[in-house]
Amino acid sequence: MAEDRIIDVRGLEPPQPLEMVLEEAARLEPEQRLRVIHFREPCLLYPLLAKRGFSHSVAAIGEDRFEFLVWRKGDE
Repeated sequence: MAEDRIIDVRGLEPPQPLEMVLEEAARLEPEQRLRVIHFREPCLLYPLLAKRGFSHSVAAIGEDRFEFLVWRKGDE
């Protein structure tokens, strides 16, 4: 499996985090994942990722920190 790409979008103003995640996800190589660090769960992002052929998982790391993984469907 390729190494995870990591981006931290906690300091960005909307809609920059959403746009950055979509751009970086589009650049993923086969079997590579995108690890995103955010200060909240970006629920509006998930349907947009699904429409573009991506899956995701999310974990609450703390009260104001979420990490989620994005990968191409079929790379599970």
